[in-house]
Amino acid sequence: MSALDPTAAPLPDEARPGKAPRPAPAPRSWPERLRSAAMRLALTTLAGLMLAAIVHIVTILLIPVLSQRDAAHAYRNLGSEGHVEIVPPAGNASGLPPLQEADPNAVTAICGYDLSAGPMRVVAHIGTLPLGLTLHRQGGGVIYAITDRAAIRGVLEFLVMTEAQYDERVANDEEGETSRELRVVSDTAQGLIVARVLAKRPSDRADAEALATGIQCGMAN
Repeated sequence: MSALDPTAAPLPDEARPGKAPRPAPAPRSWPERLRSAAMRLALTTLAGLMLAAIVHIVTILLIPVLSQRDAAHAYRNLGSEGHVEIVPPAGNASGLPPLQEADPNAVTAICGYDLSAGPMRVVAHIGTLPLGLTLHRQGGGVIYAITDRAAIRGVLEFLVMTEAQYDERVANDEEGETSRELRVVSDTAQGLIVARVLAKRPSDRADAEALATGIQCGMAN
């Protein structure tokens, strides 16, 4: 194709005779790079803060709904007669939800507590089957756990109370005397006392249920 052909594509400046090649862009200085990196970091941080704020607001709005579905709310009426009650199995007609990850070889019994009227005393007489007690705060989380290995003369006994009730009880202790009662402080006024008795054999089931339902959970004197 002739150089005088009008249909030929124009040559770039670098290819034209007598034209110097276009110089490469000068590299950015360190201050410019630092400013660019700082700007990207600031934008990323701002986006993260906005996302965290949205999640926080949504969580707060869902608290009233979620609080009605936790275990402490579902089982809070168990134990109202002053002793723990066995959690009914799945598919029962009581309307209570089944325990999650329940051990099929263990009997689980629950006593809900409300410390607004005063401390609660828990008394468990141990037997030949392994026994464990845990305290769960309302909203989830274990406050305290104890097993039958801590029993004194065959009895596990402790008090559950709020921080204010604990301070009041300490103030009323006889001066110079150390109280021997075990006191457990709950950071919520409501919660659950959960007893689990392991049935080593299927024939131990009745004994495990008797041991569990024999645990007392009433108002402390």
